[in-house]
Amino acid sequence: MSIPTKCYTFLNGITALDNVEKSPYVRNHDAGFPAVVFMFAGDSFPSSRNEDAGPRLVRWSATVFSRTMEEAETLGESIVTAARSSQTQCGPNRVIGVNREYEPAYDAARQGIYIHTTDMEFFA
Repeated sequence: MSIPTKCYTFLNGITALDNVEKSPYVRNHDAGFPAVVFMFAGDSFPSSRNEDAGPRLVRWSATVFSRTMEEAETLGESIVTAARSSQTQCGPNRVIGVNREYEPAYDAARQGIYIHTTDMEFFA
């Protein structure tokens, strides 16, 4: 199973995200809210030697976009909880950090967009 597929499978396994659109890298501006976008920061091989690359450490993030702060926080924290407690096909995830942001509306809506990002890593 590819690393993007493992991450998508992990997110699909979170009950709170059942009716939430999930996609890698970008969110279609015509799509509704909430939405989750997952991205990859990079892979490293922390114990590699010339003859053995060792385990791959995958760093990735899942970002929730919502029109309300409460919804962004609730869905974002469901990702944090699942990552800290799950032994999924994506492997056990270690939460590195959480970031919260706000962006003004781009679509003439009065309400802007609340953003909750969870940065994680796992061995693949």
